[in-house]
Amino acid sequence: MSEEEKRESTPTFTATIRLKTPPKQVKHLLMLSDCARQLYNACLGEGIKRLHRLQHTTLYRETVQLPKTKKFKTQRSSQFKFLNETFGFKDLFNAFGIKTKNDSKFIVEHLGTHVCQKIATRAFKAVQKVALKQAKRVFFKSKGEFVSFEGKNNETFLTYSNGYVFIGDMTLKCLINPKDKWLQHALQHRVKFCRIISKIIKGNPHFYVQLILEGYPYQKVKMGDETMGLDIGPSTIAMVSDTKAELKEFCKKVVKIDKEKRVIQRRLDRQRKANNPQHYNVNGTIKKGKKVWKNSKRYIKTKNELAEMERKLAETRKMLHGWETNRVIERANTVKLEKLSYIAFQKLYGKSVGRKAPSMFVKMLKRKMMAYGGTVQEFSTYSTKLSQTCLCGTIKKKRLKDRWHVCECGIHAQRDLFSAFLAKHVTKSHKLSLKEAKKEWDKIKPLLETCVSDLKEMKKERKLISTFGV
Repeated sequence: MSEEEKRESTPTFTATIRLKTPPKQVKHLLMLSDCARQLYNACLGEGIKRLHRLQHTTLYRETVQLPKTKKFKTQRSSQFKFLNETFGFKDLFNAFGIKTKNDSKFIVEHLGTHVCQKIATRAFKAVQKVALKQAKRVFFKSKGEFVSFEGKNNETFLTYSNGYVFIGDMTLKCLINPKDKWLQHALQHRVKFCRIISKIIKGNPHFYVQLILEGYPYQKVKMGDETMGLDIGPSTIAMVSDTKAELKEFCKKVVKIDKEKRVIQRRLDRQRKANNPQHYNVNGTIKKGKKVWKNSKRYIKTKNELAEMERKLAETRKMLHGWETNRVIERANTVKLEKLSYIAFQKLYGKSVGRKAPSMFVKMLKRKMMAYGGTVQEFSTYSTKLSQTCLCGTIKKKRLKDRWHVCECGIHAQRDLFSAFLAKHVTKSHKLSLKEAKKEWDKIKPLLETCVSDLKEMKKERKLISTFGV
């Protein structure tokens, strides 16, 4: 097993530490980033050329037309492997990155070999997504855009040791809080490699080192021993465990920030239109064709305000998801939920999904549960049909606007809460056990009713979203 494969197979977590960067070192970091940008764009361009040459061969067209069955699986893989080797679509990427680096005196003086190899690998992955139809196109990095860079180990060029980061001949001090228990726990683990990133905060660049560490992060909460069912929607989450039921809105604070962001966006549109009236039609729409936009100082200031608001929104969303996942872990060691298509969510509920990011919550929950030793079980919506199924065995489709589960057998419950309750009783073979659900219904029913009554009391004080059905 290679060193890179070994690194991927061991448990990993990331610690982000801010760096103390005087103006001289800021200038040097921006220069390193520009070197990384040039190398990345060169590798990206070369990768697209190789992909186009590969795709224009007769063998490629014949291979693509082969059926994706077991009979032709070996033939397809061998022919794709031959094409990749012939056109250097994978193995020669690192070699091209090093060659490009060596041909440029400016890059060779400032970037290490391992850093260049990782940049080339990143470019290959971007091109590979296009090859696999997972993306429509690649995006080149524009001048002035910060490009993060990382090493392969903690031994050459980019390293961390005892509170300092070493980048070639440059030494940067890490701003470490000695009272931060999470960070102090992280620094006791072996550093696999380092990554330099940048964040624009209030218009100024702040630089950070991300330490990729071996092991598990500090456990802030103690894991519970219950089994919990989740029902996740575009903007809501229903949680039902053995002792409690909750129905809440995802990231409620984010909605307020998003409203403030829209005010800035409208101001930005007005300023752009005032600066460039020649680019607009009489009805206010933008004219077609290439245009040169004039940007005033106030427009640039407003644009920076919008970027800061976007950063706040992302940080707040991440914080709220972290808090919510910790609450789940405190109650349950086993979480069960439906495996949803968040791409479909985006098409149907784009704005809501963009603000609340339910997929990000699920990924964070999986990662934390694995670190704590718990389990997250996802199952198909087609095999269980939780929103359509009743305890009596009746399966009946509901419209999206129907927020209550009402059955002739007498069961009356809020739809999302009832689905979360049923999710608790999905077996490891991804089948709903109605027998077990019936046994527990009398115990869980009062919890669901209490949750709904709490929402009704809450409605008297403030407005609730319509998907609650209250």
